[in-house]
Amino acid sequence: MNELTKTKIDEFRTAFAAGINGIVKAGEIYVEAIDVDPAIADTFRAEFADCIPASAWSQFEAVGRKWIHPKMIMGGMTDRAKAVHVKRLPYSTQERIFNRERFDLLTGDGTILKIDMLEATRDQVAQLCDGSAIRSIPAQKAWLEARKVKEAQTVKPEVMPYTIAGGKVLFRKGTELTRQEIKRLLQEM
Repeated sequence: MNELTKTKIDEFRTAFAAGINGIVKAGEIYVEAIDVDPAIADTFRAEFADCIPASAWSQFEAVGRKWIHPKMIMGGMTDRAKAVHVKRLPYSTQERIFNRERFDLLTGDGTILKIDMLEATRDQVAQLCDGSAIRSIPAQKAWLEARKVKEAQTVKPEVMPYTIAGGKVLFRKGTELTRQEIKRLLQEM
């Protein structure tokens, strides 16, 4: 990396950190104001209607109250399904996630992996997060077992050895039909 690139990356990193800190400070100011007078929320919305969408004010409050990490609203977790799980966790756990801490994940074969939640799959995040905490290894084992039971109970439709479309029958490779199945096929046509 050349010196100009390194300088620009450092400048961007500093500006981005200042932006996140600015959002945190703005959220804290907003929370202080609405704690004194909840009706002032309407004044804030009206004053900043040209640059802050109405839907963002709940995010400012959540950041100001340290309910969600500011990186959550800055796109730190772009997968909505994963973000839903992480937003429910305590702020201190969210902080650990954005500091790239690795968490223990139990695999189906009993191996324990150390994974970064930001790089984890949706299913891995669902396994790790129980809504208010990171699941322990025994809790993950129970979650995996419950998932297996649920999948086993799911009724899978019978795969027919043929399909009917446009008055034609398309047989799958290696298909054998009994007399009764041929009668049923003709009735379906």
